[in-house]
Amino acid sequence: MPAATAEDIRLLVRLTRRDVAGVERCLRTRSASLDVLAETATAHGLSVVLLRALEGSPLRAALSSSHVEALEGRRRRQETRSQILLEALTGLAERFAAAGQPFVLLKGLYLAARFYGDVRGREFIDLDLLVPRADRARAFGLLAAAGYRRRSRSLFGAGLTCFFVHGFDFATGNANVDLHWCLSRHPSLHLDEQAMWARRSSYPVGGRSYAVLCDEHEVVFAALSLLRDLERGRPKIKDVVDLIQIVAATDAEIDWEALLESGRSEGTFGPLVNVLGLCLEVADAHDLAPRLRATLERHADRRVAPPQAKSPLQFRPTRFGLGNKLWSARVHDTTPAAWLFWWATSLPFRVAVHRWRRP
Repeated sequence: MPAATAEDIRLLVRLTRRDVAGVERCLRTRSASLDVLAETATAHGLSVVLLRALEGSPLRAALSSSHVEALEGRRRRQETRSQILLEALTGLAERFAAAGQPFVLLKGLYLAARFYGDVRGREFIDLDLLVPRADRARAFGLLAAAGYRRRSRSLFGAGLTCFFVHGFDFATGNANVDLHWCLSRHPSLHLDEQAMWARRSSYPVGGRSYAVLCDEHEVVFAALSLLRDLERGRPKIKDVVDLIQIVAATDAEIDWEALLESGRSEGTFGPLVNVLGLCLEVADAHDLAPRLRATLERHADRRVAPPQAKSPLQFRPTRFGLGNKLWSARVHDTTPAAWLFWWATSLPFRVAVHRWRRP
């Protein structure tokens, strides 16, 4: 997979935002061709986003025919997948409703519909559902009754494994479901689950309204998801583009200072300040969320400066992702020793859960 450069990320963000002046500014300093951008987008799951951003733009003519064909192929594949997952979601929603089981729709279909304008406007491969932690076993049973088989393995039993991870993967036919029972799993995190469920909102997807996270928790979830991938040394630039889309769309409504202040008790203060700050810097997107930028500037003393390598999301030393792990240890609201203890203890369980090969 080609490493994404800061040039790639910044141009992708401006194209996605349809910011003509921003695109022109990026192109004036860009050294690589747009074919290179297309290869990066294809490798990082942004083919559909790039293709839609280039519709009606003269820049599309700068792509070679082979790259356009590759992007179009990815779009056709995503259209088919989106329809399959939308039908799967409808079936699961009816089954969960009949059983009185609440759930929140995360990521994929919701992100595409709200922040990219179309359920087919962003690449994703599965459904992500969140259920209350106490309903985890019940939700497992409902998925099994619907024909879904758990693909995530467990170590020393599902109960113990669930203590160390935030979700399991299930599959049936062509549809995959990632069932979550918390936004992220780490001993430094103390998210108020009751408040999260009380504040949930709703959004129409495919002609039906689904429960979704409130905007504040959507930001928290996206930031914690990206932090996990940064820690592993395998960050996705798609998640960076997603996070910029989310904060740009919600900047005027969210009380950022209040969100960070609540993070002091919930263990999300350090992660939010650092992940959001990193994304705005890497994407050169401070102008897209000016209220967030001003808030982050007031907490600059909590930022952990990463020693960047060739890619803006890869930190030195790069061997075994050590630089990313050291950075993440300091970003969490805990001591590096406590972080290391949790990382080492939870590693066998996380490996067991994610050992299966995703299609």
